[in-house]
Amino acid sequence: MASARSGGSGQGGGGRPPGTGGQPPPPPHVIRPAEVAAWLADSVNKRVTHHRTTHADAQDILERGVEIARSRIGAYGQGFYTVTDPSAFPGDTTLALAVRTRRPLVGDEDVVGRRVDAIVEQVPGARGRITTRVAARIRVELLRSGYDAIIVRDGGGDGIDYVIVLDAAIVRVVRP
Repeated sequence: MASARSGGSGQGGGGRPPGTGGQPPPPPHVIRPAEVAAWLADSVNKRVTHHRTTHADAQDILERGVEIARSRIGAYGQGFYTVTDPSAFPGDTTLALAVRTRRPLVGDEDVVGRRVDAIVEQVPGARGRITTRVAARIRVELLRSGYDAIIVRDGGGDGIDYVIVLDAAIVRVVRP
């Protein structure tokens, strides 16, 4: 009887699939740099973006993927916030991400801000403030409207674009 360690699974030495150089395949939320162009081929966003966070949170994202429900409140509601320039936000660790958005809400800060403000106005008791409850509602309403992300062009007037993920299925961590 062959043991799993002897490669008895018929997949090649060590139980690894052939053609992977002996490496296990990455989890579905992780892609290799060579796969980024193909992943983004039909995306409105064609650039790798970045997310800065703590080392522990970066490790969690690498292991389990993006969980939007864990996202904090942001200026445009609940979402996983990424930027084209990693120096735009604080954090000790930077993750490179490929966000494949096909149906984003796109605009400059004013255009996107007006759309978000219109949603906030509809939330009873919000009084113009984005709380955790209001942030979640913004995300739900944007998803209902068919958007999978938000792209804010030149978000801070500094040439940096923000790509905010509303649907975790559209983001892949680019393997470091």
